[in-house]
Amino acid sequence: MRTTAPAARVLIVDDEYYFRQLLIHLIDWTSAGFEVVAEAEDGSEALRIMEEQPVDLIITDIEMPNMNGLDFVKAVRALDSAAKLIFITSYDNFTYAQQAISLGADHYLLKPVDEEAVEQALNTIRAQLQEKWEEERYINRLRIEAGYGGQPAADQTSEDGGRQGSGKRLIHKAAAYVTAHYAEDTLSLQSTASALFVNPSYLSHVFKKETNESFVEYVTNIRLGKAMELLRQGAAAEDASVPKVATIAHQVGYRDPFYFSKCFKKKYGITPNKVYGGTYSGKY
Repeated sequence: MRTTAPAARVLIVDDEYYFRQLLIHLIDWTSAGFEVVAEAEDGSEALRIMEEQPVDLIITDIEMPNMNGLDFVKAVRALDSAAKLIFITSYDNFTYAQQAISLGADHYLLKPVDEEAVEQALNTIRAQLQEKWEEERYINRLRIEAGYGGQPAADQTSEDGGRQGSGKRLIHKAAAYVTAHYAEDTLSLQSTASALFVNPSYLSHVFKKETNESFVEYVTNIRLGKAMELLRQGAAAEDASVPKVATIAHQVGYRDPFYFSKCFKKKYGITPNKVYGGTYSGKY
């Protein structure tokens, strides 16, 4: 192991404050090659922390309030995070263990915590991270030598934990989901978050941060933009069978044509009927 390798960044997630403190002070993290950068009492708080900083290793309980450990890790995986994972829990439950393994858990340990078991798990994970970082450096060096440019090496960037940029990846997934489902009047922040396995409040927070507009504003703009396209196509068509305004409203996810017209006029300063009737020639 190279002495110049960076310390792997650890996030501890457990609703028991004293257990978090026990774990922090029980292990010689520096000697193990790790650094505890943050702690959280539930999954929701942990996701907010991960939005602000990269993480290489997550140590989490399962049974916690607001968002339990399994749902939290599902949300982390939906972000394409490659963070290593250790579950430390009081529940010797086969179903829990199965779910943990399906989520890519590296270790499943039981409370009361065994110091030796944790240290062995950390040693294994540290070796895996070191191997990963060395491979990334090697590939990066080959890319540079081949003239393709390269990404910063693992000890020069916070990308190692897979968290940096994951907010943008989540937004790309959310945008793709909206594009595929904007015509459904049931589309909502909640339904999108559920499809992406993330907490709705977390998705709302990331969406606003990355796009500078709310999820609702984004969906509205997508729907009205598509409506403008359909209305102008209808205005240019000579076919009498082209969709009417009310039909177009339904096609872009509005159940109520009058509400659709109100939203449309607010955005474009003109009613849908005028666009459809061919009296609108402005840009949009």
